[in-house]
Amino acid sequence: MAPLAQVVHRARGRLRLRVPGRRHDEGFFAGLAGRLAVLPGVIGVSANPATAGLLLLLDPASDHDPVSAIAAAGLLDVVEQGPVLSPALTGLRRASDRLDLGLAEATGGLADLRTLTFVLLLALALHQAARGQLLVPAASLLWYAFDLIRFARPADLDPHRRQS
Repeated sequence: MAPLAQVVHRARGRLRLRVPGRRHDEGFFAGLAGRLAVLPGVIGVSANPATAGLLLLLDPASDHDPVSAIAAAGLLDVVEQGPVLSPALTGLRRASDRLDLGLAEATGGLADLRTLTFVLLLALALHQAARGQLLVPAASLLWYAFDLIRFARPADLDPHRRQS
């Protein structure tokens, strides 16, 4: 069975993969880089065993799909999504997605789970500040609240992103 690889990033002319199960395996990455370099549409490969990363430089004019070529050659089992979650975490993720969608529908798109969490963290930070707990509890809660906004993907900030 081929090792599991995750697509980390995909852009025109580049494909970044991670093979976490083979981290620090220099022989594996050296051999794999040579086999990937000869695939159609691949013009270069850089491997970093310390980070379990592979960077494939692709011919922008080529219409070959490198992921399909990698799978067809049996080199890696490539998954497009992030790490595979345990069944318990998958169920929790589905429940939070349902809650998020239900909240957005109930408020006509004005609020979602991210908005609710931000407001809750902000309220808790203000409560801690009012109690005189400024440095650790209030500052930490404010930090987490504003991280929700700072690290939001553009789609998360679009009020029209959900469709009924």
